[in-house]
Amino acid sequence: MSGTVRQITLTTDPDTPYFLRVDWAADLGAGFTLALSDGSSAWMGEVSEDEVTRETNALGAGRERYVGDLRQALAGGEERRRGGGSRGGVTDTEAYSFHLSPDRGRLSYKKTCKGVSIHLGSVELQPVPEPLELNRELIGQSLQRSTDLQSVNSQLLKENRELKREHQRILRELEQHVQDKEMMERELYSRFVMVLNEKKAKIRGLQDTIHQLQQTKDQKGDKEARESDKDAAQSEDEEGSHSGEEEEAVDDTFSISRASTLLITESSPVCEGLEHSDFDSEDTPPIRKRRLLCAQSPESCVDQE
Repeated sequence: MSGTVRQITLTTDPDTPYFLRVDWAADLGAGFTLALSDGSSAWMGEVSEDEVTRETNALGAGRERYVGDLRQALAGGEERRRGGGSRGGVTDTEAYSFHLSPDRGRLSYKKTCKGVSIHLGSVELQPVPEPLELNRELIGQSLQRSTDLQSVNSQLLKENRELKREHQRILRELEQHVQDKEMMERELYSRFVMVLNEKKAKIRGLQDTIHQLQQTKDQKGDKEARESDKDAAQSEDEEGSHSGEEEEAVDDTFSISRASTLLITESSPVCEGLEHSDFDSEDTPPIRKRRLLCAQSPESCVDQE
């Protein structure tokens, strides 16, 4: 069994405070009972599940929505704000009000939203024979409710303090982590710079080595080229001197052959028909002169060999 006690204001008697107690079993949709007191008099009433269903059908709303409005009107606050219900981002205000008939025999409750009044229901009231006892119960239940709320409030305050301490601890740890991260970044950066400088120095050393090797290779190539040119020049000189010696030998042979030829010409009539122009011409090669001489005098060619 659940129940709440709250203070309400009647539109028919706004200057007098009234206290309303609502009790229900499962939820308000299954029926409920209520008690109303002004401090001196008291009334009680009951709403069945059939009456709740009838009111729901009359409004054309869903049962869950109607029970929510009913709970808000009887057990909740007098006003409830709903976000996003109106245009322009302005929240809609739902106000709940109560009306007591002049004979105090019926209590009706309604909801006002956007200036439109919606009748939620009513309950028939019966006077309580002993209102003082009901008032005591209302006061005791109100005090118990207040005690419960204070306990809940204390628990929430305690949790709030713990959450604040936890929040401060997390902030300190976060700051420490940030400092550690920055220190690690600086250390890693310094190591990176050191390694990078070492790599640069190594690359420069390798480049210098490559440059030296290239210079050595170029110098060696130049030296080999100079030696090759020198050897070629010496070869040409040797070939020139050798060809000179051969020419001298050929000239000597030619001179001897010519002398023999002259002797043969004087003694042999065969040589008279020899053309002296071939022997006298400087353009005629020595080997041709020798062949001509051998053709004229085979004996002289054998002697020369």
